[in-house]
Amino acid sequence: MNYRAFTPKNVLSVDSFFSIHYFAYAKNFVFTGERHDFWEMAYVDNGDVGVMADTTGYTLRQGEAIFHKPMEYHNIWANGRYAHVLILSFSSKSPLMAFFKNKILTLDQEDKRLLQKIIEEARRTFVEPLDIVDLPCVSERTDAPAGGSQLVRIYTEALLIGLARKNSAVPHAERISEAAADENEDKIVQAIRDYLAADLTREVTLDDICAMLCFSKTYLKALFKKRMGMGIIQYFIHMKIKAAKCMIGDGEMTCSQIAEACGFSSVHYFSRTFKAHTGMTPTAYARSVQNRKLL
Repeated sequence: MNYRAFTPKNVLSVDSFFSIHYFAYAKNFVFTGERHDFWEMAYVDNGDVGVMADTTGYTLRQGEAIFHKPMEYHNIWANGRYAHVLILSFSSKSPLMAFFKNKILTLDQEDKRLLQKIIEEARRTFVEPLDIVDLPCVSERTDAPAGGSQLVRIYTEALLIGLARKNSAVPHAERISEAAADENEDKIVQAIRDYLAADLTREVTLDDICAMLCFSKTYLKALFKKRMGMGIIQYFIHMKIKAAKCMIGDGEMTCSQIAEACGFSSVHYFSRTFKAHTGMTPTAYARSVQNRKLL
C-alpha cells in the first residue's frame, strides 16, 4: 500500500500570549483603559461588568465574552457588584480572527470547559499568579509540566475555532449601554482633571494626555469641552488661577512666589492672565480680600 501524508489545514494559530488573568473584581473595581497591538478576550464567569470598545459602552453579562481587536481602546469595570472575569490576551495573524472583530459571544458548556483547561494549565505552567492586574508578561516555571504552554495554546485555538464555528454572537444593540458610555466618559474627564491637578507647575500638552489615555486629540478635546464647558488647556489655566486666589487670600507669599508655584513663566505673565480671568490684578485682588477681612 502506498501511503500518502495528509497535512491538516491550519485555519487559526495563536502565535504568543501576553497575559492570562482570572480576577475577582470588587464591586467598585475600575481598570484604566488601554490599547495594544494584540487581541484581548474578556469573559464574565460570574456577575456582569461594564466595558468600553473604542467609544461605545456595553454591558457584559455572565457567560459572555467580548473580543477587543488590536489597537482598539478598551476598558472594564464592575457594575456595582462582585464579578469574576477571565482576561486572555494573545497575538494571532490568522485570517479567521477577522470573525471576532466587534463581537460579543455567548459561551456554552464546551467552551467553558476549554476555558477551565486554559486556566488550570496556565496555573501549572506559568510563574505569575493569575490575579495580578499590572503584569507585562508571563514566564514559564522551571518545574512546569511537559508541554504546558503548548496545551494552553492548543486549548485556546480550540476555543476560538469552536466559537467561530458556532457563531453565537449577541446582537450589539442588546448590549449597548449609554449608561456605561456616560460612566466611562466621566472617568476619562476625571482622569484628565486629576492629571492636571497633580502638578500645576508642569508644562501640559495634549499629546501627553492623549498618550496617557489612549485617545485621539479630537475625541478628548470634544469630550472635555462637552463635559466641562471649556478646553483642557483653558481649564488648566482656570485651575492655576483658582489656586493663585487661595494663595493670595492666605497672604503668605509674594506675587513672584505665587506665579512660580502656579507654573507661570513670569510674574508679568501671571498678572496679565490673572486680570484676564478675574477682572483685576493680583494686587487689587489682594486688597479686596483684605478689605473683606476687615469688614
